[in-house]
Amino acid sequence: MKSFIALLTLGIISNSTLFGQKNIFLEIAPVFQNANLQMNVNYTDWDGKTFKLDHFDYYLSDLQITHDGGIVTLIDSVFLVEPQNHTLLVGNFPINQIEKINFMIGVPKPLNTQNGAEAIDISVYPEIHPLSFQTPSMYWGWQAGYMHMIIGGYADNNGDGTLEAYFELHNLGNNNQQLVEIPNVVQSNSATNQIDVYVNCHVDRWINNIPLSTIGILHDQVGINVTVMENVLTETVFTQPAAANLESNSVKGTAYFVNNSDGIDFIWHSMTNLDKIEVVDMSGKVVASNRTQEESGNWNLTAIPNGIYTLNLFDNKENPIGHYRIIH
Repeated sequence: MKSFIALLTLGIISNSTLFGQKNIFLEIAPVFQNANLQMNVNYTDWDGKTFKLDHFDYYLSDLQITHDGGIVTLIDSVFLVEPQNHTLLVGNFPINQIEKINFMIGVPKPLNTQNGAEAIDISVYPEIHPLSFQTPSMYWGWQAGYMHMIIGGYADNNGDGTLEAYFELHNLGNNNQQLVEIPNVVQSNSATNQIDVYVNCHVDRWINNIPLSTIGILHDQVGINVTVMENVLTETVFTQPAAANLESNSVKGTAYFVNNSDGIDFIWHSMTNLDKIEVVDMSGKVVASNRTQEESGNWNLTAIPNGIYTLNLFDNKENPIGHYRIIH
C-alpha cells in the first residue's frame, strides 16, 4: 500500500492546507564572509592568519515563532546544527505569515546538567536524539553538561604557510547560552503547505577577535569561551540573506511525492519547461539526477535513506525553476 508523505505542489490543496497546516523549515546556512562555509578549506582570520576548520557544531533550542498578528508558537525541541546538517524541520503548524523568530544557542538549563529539572542521563536518549552521543562529542559529563558550541581546526601561528597550531573551543556551562531574535522575518512560501525561512550563520563574525592560532585547546565556560558566545549577539551572527524573499518555485504544473517499498516516487503533471531533476542531501551532495523533458511523468528514487532532501528542477538552459523538500 502506498502512502502519501508530502504534497508539495502548486495548484493542489491537501487536507492540511484546508486547515492552514504547513511544514515549517528553518534553514541556517553557515557562511564565511558571505560564502558557504567548508570544512578543511583555508580561510583568512580577522588577524590575517590562515586557518581551516575540521568541525563546527552547535545546539539550537527554545524556538519561538511569532506569526499571524502576534500569535506565538513554541517548539519544545533541541536541534543539533552541523555544517552538513543545517536544515531544521521545525514541525507542522497552522501558520500563514511569520513575523518574528526567537531561539537560544545552547542547551536549556533544565536539560543541561544533573541540576536541571528535566535532565536525564545521556545514555537514556535514543541514538538519533540530538542530546545523545555525538561525533565529535557534544557532552562534557553529568556535572558540566553539554557543550553549546564546538569549533576546532588548525591555524598558521608563525606565518610560514603551515597550519601547525591545533585549536579547539568547546563551550560549556550553564551561563553561556545566548538568546537570538530575528525580527521582520521574510519567508519563502515554497508550496501550498510549506514555508521555508532562510538564515545565514556568519562564522567569521562568531570567531571575530578570537586568536585561533594561539588559544590551543579550551574546554571550559570562562575566558575566551565566554567571549565567543557573546559574539553571537555583539557581532550579529544570525541574519537573513538578501534573497530570502524570493519565491522558491517558478515552475508551471503540479507535483507530489509517494513513499513506497522501493523508495520514493516523484510524480509531476503539466510541467512544460522541465529538463532536469536533481535530489540533493543536506550536505549538498547530489544523490540522484534525472534528465527528462516529459510534461508529465513518474520518477522512482530507490535506495534513498531516511532524511531530508531538496529536489531541484531545471529548465533546458540549466536555470533553476523550482525546488521541493522531501521528508523520507
